[in-house]
Amino acid sequence: MTIPENPNRLHAQLATMINLEIAIEAMLNQLIPLVSEHVETSKLLTEFLSMPGEHRQALETRLNSIADPKFPIANYGTNFPTGSPTGPSYNIASTTLQIVYTMFHQALIGYSVLEAHGTRFRDSPYLEDAGTSFHLAVQFTKNYAQAIQQITRTLHDVLLWELDRDGFECQCLCPACGLGICLCSIAGRFYINNAWEEAGPSYEAAPIYVQRPKQNSPAAEAGLQRGYIITAVEGQELESWTDLQGALRNADPGEEVRFEIHHQSGDVDEIAILIPNK
Repeated sequence: MTIPENPNRLHAQLATMINLEIAIEAMLNQLIPLVSEHVETSKLLTEFLSMPGEHRQALETRLNSIADPKFPIANYGTNFPTGSPTGPSYNIASTTLQIVYTMFHQALIGYSVLEAHGTRFRDSPYLEDAGTSFHLAVQFTKNYAQAIQQITRTLHDVLLWELDRDGFECQCLCPACGLGICLCSIAGRFYINNAWEEAGPSYEAAPIYVQRPKQNSPAAEAGLQRGYIITAVEGQELESWTDLQGALRNADPGEEVRFEIHHQSGDVDEIAILIPNK
């Protein structure tokens, strides 16, 4: 067996994650002043700011408590996956998957942004039945989401294969591993899945937050404003944005549709919007 330059890969991975958290913290500090004009984004990034620092401190504490004196911390691998694999060849497969995973996540978010642009700039399903920017974005978002899940289901097996190949047997003390039945790969997938489930869905069914209405539109003329929340149409509570679409499709041209509106102050109001002639 070829001994890698740093046989303690646990220590090396801890050092890698420390450097990643440092980079995230630095990037957040750089970006927050740039988005000060958008209060919600600035607030969200500011809320995130303490997280990488807390992570880093905990990782450093752990690394210092178990560090191998034969290998100074400064010599541990500290390159987190951002481009072509350049680290030790012993973990080339798992590192490659991490790089691809990161790129696919970037594409996933990018296509989500493209979908919003498609609807805003009239390249949506209301223009054509297929082939618009909206259609492409929705399909490619699904493709990358599926690919990310495939990598998630594969990564731990690949990593353990690399460790097995190089003779690093499992040292876990759980009941199964104590018998020689390694469950590390299954457990890794289980905890990632749990983390996503506990974080909750990215889509919330209600309420319907109003963006700035189009100028001179029926909604603008009726007094609808950004920040209002639509909770009901014609007395029927809305459970999702599709309920709103359905109510408007069923409305006749020239009809006034009553919307129940909640203001940011907490006050409740009603606004009637005229359905234009088609």
